[in-house]
Amino acid sequence: MPKVHALLVGIDSYRLPHLNLRGCVNDIKLAERLLRDRIAPTDLVIEKRCDEQATRAGIIEAFRSHLGCLGADDIALFWYSGHGSTGPLPEGIWYAESAGMCQTMVCHDSRSDVPDLYDKELAVLAYEVVRTGATLVTIMDACHSRSAMRDGLPPDLTPRFAPRSETPPALRDLLPELVTDATDPCGPGPVPGAQLPGHVAFSACDEWELANERPFPDGWHGVFTEALGHALARLGSDATYRQVLSYARCRVEGRLLRQIPHLEAIGDLADREVFGGALRPRAAQVTMRYLQDRWEMDTGAMHGVVTGSRFGVHRTAPLREVHVADVYTQRSVVDPIDWAPDEEQQYDMVLTDVPLPPVAVSIQADPEVVLHLTETVRTTGPGGGPSPHIRIVPTTAESAFRLGVRVRQADDGRTIQVTSLDDKPLASPVPVDDRGIQQTVRDLDHIARWLQVRNLESASPALEGAIQLEVFPALPGRQRPPRDGAPAPVKDLDFAYTWTGTTWEPPSAFVRLRNTTDRKLFCVLLDLTDRHRMHADLFPGEYVAGRWTAEAGNGAAVTLSLPPDQPVEPGASVTDWLVLLVAEEPFSSAPFALPRLREMPRSSTRGARRGVTGVLDRLGLLAVQRDFEPAPHVALDWAVKTVEVTTRVPGGPHDAGRNPRTQPARG
Repeated sequence: MPKVHALLVGIDSYRLPHLNLRGCVNDIKLAERLLRDRIAPTDLVIEKRCDEQATRAGIIEAFRSHLGCLGADDIALFWYSGHGSTGPLPEGIWYAESAGMCQTMVCHDSRSDVPDLYDKELAVLAYEVVRTGATLVTIMDACHSRSAMRDGLPPDLTPRFAPRSETPPALRDLLPELVTDATDPCGPGPVPGAQLPGHVAFSACDEWELANERPFPDGWHGVFTEALGHALARLGSDATYRQVLSYARCRVEGRLLRQIPHLEAIGDLADREVFGGALRPRAAQVTMRYLQDRWEMDTGAMHGVVTGSRFGVHRTAPLREVHVADVYTQRSVVDPIDWAPDEEQQYDMVLTDVPLPPVAVSIQADPEVVLHLTETVRTTGPGGGPSPHIRIVPTTAESAFRLGVRVRQADDGRTIQVTSLDDKPLASPVPVDDRGIQQTVRDLDHIARWLQVRNLESASPALEGAIQLEVFPALPGRQRPPRDGAPAPVKDLDFAYTWTGTTWEPPSAFVRLRNTTDRKLFCVLLDLTDRHRMHADLFPGEYVAGRWTAEAGNGAAVTLSLPPDQPVEPGASVTDWLVLLVAEEPFSSAPFALPRLREMPRSSTRGARRGVTGVLDRLGLLAVQRDFEPAPHVALDWAVKTVEVTTRVPGGPHDAGRNPRTQPARG
């Protein structure tokens, strides 16, 4: 098993007080707790530099002493939370950066006669690590923005962006190796700015975006760090770097759409196990036992548990449930519901009921518009009651919710529009009148239901790795899926149109579900599009036998294309999320049907219900009953996994950026 050497750097307190932040040291505490929880003590060595310890010289010294002398197959982890910025290079090596400005990491003593730590210098440090044969993993929760900060950010959202430096540092103040590498292209060091083999780079956002921090129940954190920590806590020991990024990105985009996390790696590195497989497996089952005069479960907030959830003893009849009373980071305190557990016994538990997290809706509008919207939300749910999917909250309370959107009134007061919390439009504007208010509430309810399913979490890990979702490119002329074993499924789910000389040809792929267990499992595969459509047409629901595979779409290739109303032109792209639901018993996929935003739904199946509630309707996903006889309520195991698929037309900015640049500190 490889050893993981981690250098964790967080800076809230800067020598220049106007740069101070609030969540960076909390990020490092969270990172340390997660690493110690998932990696054996004999396989983990941690060094930390926080606040006044995180000077420019201190970070360089710790990087070299702690990460620069590792052996082959070791893992070097550099985790930075703090300000990012940009700055010009010294005149002597101006040609090392084609854009004219370098991305920088703002150290504790930066800007006080001490330069920032330049990305080109971090490339030198990174090369010193990977040339030993070790794998370097960098996690950067800082801004990469090349532009000034936007106005109008809410008070509970702080960008980790320091104003750019206008004065280049003296050449003598930078690492001497940087000067050598920049002036000698044939030298042994890396080409400045080139992505290195052996380096996996996580970044909180793209270089023209802002990385933000905000308050969470346990204090301020970077939005990306909170999401990444949640992914590392939940995913199995065989999770890949790409899977971790995909999970964390969904969580970030549940709050902010203008901050999109990224992953850079050469070759198949992104599809290798996180930290070389050093993460210890999570328990196959959630367990409950009696400790210190109370019942506790070994799963908590980092695994998706919320107060009010219910768990049941696995496959017991009559059903024996517990109510979650208090949630901590890694554990929960529960109260039995109408039964008395044996205090000497340990129980295997599965999630039986949890209210899907309501989507927080904040409103920035005139008081009468706020009142009208609020009253309409209170009567838009089943039976004329409140909607179960959305909750009106003040802007200051947004951070208490995992998912959030906003309603904004235009400056001229004539229209309102649903946006993300960072003001990216989610629906087209409508007039501020009764019909517009009604349409806005329908938009909110629709988007909320879509977000709830895309960000669905299963608290029990038992089935999370049971069904593998495999995607094979459909080669020209191939009408049937490949036989088992050839070709290998693709792991980089980024598909591109092909130019035939006269037109753009969309890509296509085969999708396969592989059961890795010895028992049959019931599966539904949902497709969630970025037009807020949700359907189960690919695999509406059936058993997959043990050690067997099933083909989605009845074995036909799935065409991955842009929506009909979106022009096929260079730079255009679309994202789909494939959400796989796995359970021990059959359930109906009907509650998940959702048309595109503002489209009329298809005629619904008789008896189908609008939306999903509880643990998807008590896995209620309501079990399918062949004879319409009520079945005994049994606590069944279930799981969910989400895979992000991007389809694009080559030739846009995305492709220009696909020549990766080595930047352990992404600004």
